[in-house]
Amino acid sequence: MKKIITIILDGFGMREDIYGNAVKNAGMNNFINIWNNYPHCLLKANSTAIGLPEKQCSSSELGHKIIGTGRQITNKLSEINGILRKDSLKYNHKYNDMIEYLKNNPERNLHISILLSDGGVSSHINHLLGFLEELNKSKVTNNIYIHAISDGRDSDKWSIIDYIKKIDSVLVNNIYLSSVCGRYYALDENKDYKRTKVYYNLLMDSQGVDSSNLSRVIEMCYEKKLSDEYLPPLKTSNYKSIEEKDVLLILNYSKSNQIQFINALCNKDFIEFNTLEKEIKVYSLYEIDKTVHKNYFFELEEYKHTLTEYISELDINQAHIYESAKTASMSYHINGDRYLDLKNCDTFCITSQSVDSYDSKPEMNSLDIAKVAIKCMEKDYDFILVNFANPDEVGHTGNYQATINSLQAIDVCLGKILEVAEENFYKVIITSCHAKADTIIDRDNKIITKNTISPVPLIIMDKKIKLENGDLTSFAPTLLRYMDIAIPKEMKNTEILVSKK
Repeated sequence: MKKIITIILDGFGMREDIYGNAVKNAGMNNFINIWNNYPHCLLKANSTAIGLPEKQCSSSELGHKIIGTGRQITNKLSEINGILRKDSLKYNHKYNDMIEYLKNNPERNLHISILLSDGGVSSHINHLLGFLEELNKSKVTNNIYIHAISDGRDSDKWSIIDYIKKIDSVLVNNIYLSSVCGRYYALDENKDYKRTKVYYNLLMDSQGVDSSNLSRVIEMCYEKKLSDEYLPPLKTSNYKSIEEKDVLLILNYSKSNQIQFINALCNKDFIEFNTLEKEIKVYSLYEIDKTVHKNYFFELEEYKHTLTEYISELDINQAHIYESAKTASMSYHINGDRYLDLKNCDTFCITSQSVDSYDSKPEMNSLDIAKVAIKCMEKDYDFILVNFANPDEVGHTGNYQATINSLQAIDVCLGKILEVAEENFYKVIITSCHAKADTIIDRDNKIITKNTISPVPLIIMDKKIKLENGDLTSFAPTLLRYMDIAIPKEMKNTEILVSKK
């Protein structure tokens, strides 16, 4: 069996147009040399190729899940789209529990927290519109207060006012826009509870900037270079905090960026900051943290025999190396949305720097990751899985030069890893989970912070094989075939892209 080191360049897309393309313009000599001299192909990692709507970009969450499962999977965006389209929400037990409570308590308010965006990574604005329509069909007459989280990461940096205009037509009768707050505070997943506290205090304790002229206040934030991601907690003229026995509905479906907030709301043993003793009912779309919260509408499909799980079952020793900014992707999503205690598997999670924005530290922890990868090769692990977060995390800042710097940093690391890999008889495989860094500036000179729909690379540094283009679902079975390992039946329907010359 071959010894393998697989390197995931998170957010690394392949696009021919060089304009605003950090990947093309970074001068990544090591990557270019590998691409030009070893078997390679392109993998579709977005849109219908992986079960998403047409022209819908993917995410690290979904991309790592597909890399790990090696098959077509149900994605949350399409699943919720289907539920709303088929009008089947009315048959959902937990949804009906919420409706019954609201009808029996008409004096109580319904609060809705949502990342107001069409990025489709953590939420979608259409789901808010769809749920409001369902609530109307269910004859809910309670006052409804929308707490909008501004994006600026999976959507344009300066677009929250446009999204508010898109929901303006539904802000009638008993429906109000209550607050706006940047995702920097509301969706932190790096255990910076000072940020989470800001959002908690906005919703639960009325702490925020009074903004009767919301558009003007947002414009003033923009003038101070605070993009949507970093907007402070703003209270509209219709602001209402969450009071005793109110209902909060969280319409974001990404798990990792909700855990801190749901614990602040629901965990009686929460100690990160002082919380209020309010009895409220909290509902979410999917499970966030089942140890403290069980009121969620939809169950996740379970995917067994994922890549790392299957390798572990075969008693192949492995090492996983990443930094904490990608903990959810590399410890949960890649295992089919499960936390697994894998035998013969050592995990090396390097703590990401505590910075407001990664463009201030574009190299991130790439050098430390490379050093650990080298040590793992010297210790002779059979399978090593490495994730570099830079193209994704720095790319999302929209800082073109910083993204180039981040790519140059990981290219240096590639060179160091390749040298030791050859010395220790490892075969190197390079891929990505989705595209981002290939478009930082578009042809209209507009800064692009969201992911792109470009394909991603697959390189196997072995001149004795050849590769064909495919999609991301083919990665795991192709890797197993290359390793001369039988493919589990759950991956059998996926195309194999590797063959001998």
